[in-house]
Amino acid sequence: MKRANRVTRRVLMGIMIALALTGIALAAPLGKKIATVAIPVTPEQYASDPQPLTAVQCAQCHTGLFQNLKKSGGRHRFSCQNCHNQFHTYSPRKGNWDAIMPKCASCHEIPHGKKITECNACHSNPHTPRKIAASAQLTNFCFDCHGSVRDQLTAFPSKHTKVACAQCHTSHGFKPSCFACHKPHVEGQTVPDCLKCHPVHQPRQIIFATDTPSNSCGSCHTKVFGKLSKSTSKHKNVLCVTCHKGKHRYVPQCTDCHGKPHNKAFHDQFPRCLSCHIDVHDLPVMKSGSQKK
Repeated sequence: MKRANRVTRRVLMGIMIALALTGIALAAPLGKKIATVAIPVTPEQYASDPQPLTAVQCAQCHTGLFQNLKKSGGRHRFSCQNCHNQFHTYSPRKGNWDAIMPKCASCHEIPHGKKITECNACHSNPHTPRKIAASAQLTNFCFDCHGSVRDQLTAFPSKHTKVACAQCHTSHGFKPSCFACHKPHVEGQTVPDCLKCHPVHQPRQIIFATDTPSNSCGSCHTKVFGKLSKSTSKHKNVLCVTCHKGKHRYVPQCTDCHGKPHNKAFHDQFPRCLSCHIDVHDLPVMKSGSQKK
């Protein structure tokens, strides 16, 4: 019985202490907090509006994005605020990422037509807008923009016609070296040298530049080039393209350069120059003092 009374007294004592503390709390002015430190007010800090951050200042935190823009930003290399007008407002609880991120349509309409409207499917990083992976989404629509390429590949069939675009163009706008698949004709040959003769999407429509070196031709026509190189005739010093003008496999007529150097009777008797001048790549050389007929 005595023990129960002691417990009851302790409970009552606890209640009384709690009520006393509550009274002290209620005695403080409602809506005011008791400051524990004194901080001087400095309204002059708020006298003017802040200037927008520069791209370099943004980069102090967003270094990777800044470097992307610097190296591959293309036309997106302008003030960050031109696209971003909300900062540090993303909340995982709200899931408001789409709401605060800039929209492509704010600046761009539908540059690729109504069939291609999912910008992010190709332009996955807006800070490197021209770095576009050769995804299935992209390669399905190559010829919607590059119709002239399709026409060339179709009109002039070659092994290139059978190759998927993405096999060479591993990302949008990437132009591979010819030597990724092909050996050069001659040592020291450059890609611009290749393109002088071989249009990429119709490579068998070979058109020679007027200054194409003969050793480029000789890389395939080894036998003919070997004879010409050893010849003592004037043809040795003439570029192949001087006679085989403009187009691969073009066979000139001797009269294109020489006209009819002999008299009429001789040409009537021997209408084919090669009846006598048997090999144009290894012509006999007239001895000193010989006379033409």
